[in-house]
Amino acid sequence: MRKIIARILEKPLTSYLLLIIILSIMLAPIIFTALTSFKTRAETFRWPPSYFPEKLTLEAYHEVLFRSPIARHLLNSLIIAIGTTTIVMIGGLFTAFGLSQYKFRGSKTVLLIFIATRIIPPISLLVPFYIIMSVLRLINTYACLMIVNTFLWYPFAIWMLKSFFDKFPRELIDSAIVDGCTRTSAFLKIVIPVSAVGIASVAIITFLWTWNEFLYGIIFSNTRAVQPITVGAHYFVGDELVQWDSIAATAIITALPGIILFSIAQRAIVKGLTAGAVKG
Repeated sequence: MRKIIARILEKPLTSYLLLIIILSIMLAPIIFTALTSFKTRAETFRWPPSYFPEKLTLEAYHEVLFRSPIARHLLNSLIIAIGTTTIVMIGGLFTAFGLSQYKFRGSKTVLLIFIATRIIPPISLLVPFYIIMSVLRLINTYACLMIVNTFLWYPFAIWMLKSFFDKFPRELIDSAIVDGCTRTSAFLKIVIPVSAVGIASVAIITFLWTWNEFLYGIIFSNTRAVQPITVGAHYFVGDELVQWDSIAATAIITALPGIILFSIAQRAIVKGLTAGAVKG
């Protein structure tokens, strides 16, 4: 019996079948959400539920984009994600490069301290962060959400960027310095262009992490003027009625930036992450 199972598992067809099954299970909720977004509201409440819309309609998308504050929430998420990614990347690039190429006594300890800050569950830091932001009068501001998101993703960005810089040939930096470049100009003109693929992958991942963040968004923002889309999607959840078609349309619209970014930069992300995964 074991030999028969082993022969079955060794066949390429088995691997493809398992992949199709797993992929189907993972995609089923997404596909059902997408189909629901094209249904009429009456059809979303029908029981037993229909899997395919009887009549395709864009009414849910029209309501989400033009008759609700979701467009504002999308803009908020865009501002917060771009701001956080900019802060994380600018600070992370210099920090990671310094820890990688200019080691000092205790540099490994500093790196471990950065990672140790993420060992603490984020939910346990809500009260201290809220007190600090209240004292600084930053609650319900973009700055508040950028600061807390920077705290969440900055250590990971440093860890990943350092792995790229560890593989960077030190000879190129030394040659640039001999030719008259300062350390900073060598970093900006030599290191960053050569490491662009890895840096881009970290920037995209940071953007997507920030875009999808929910917990800190719902705690530190209680007005629609700054709430991200992950919080604003609750607009269609009422006390007596849940507008499932609009929620489904919001979910698809919210997922589009991530899907588009990853589709465009898929090769760069995979290449960048694998380039920094193993030290040379």
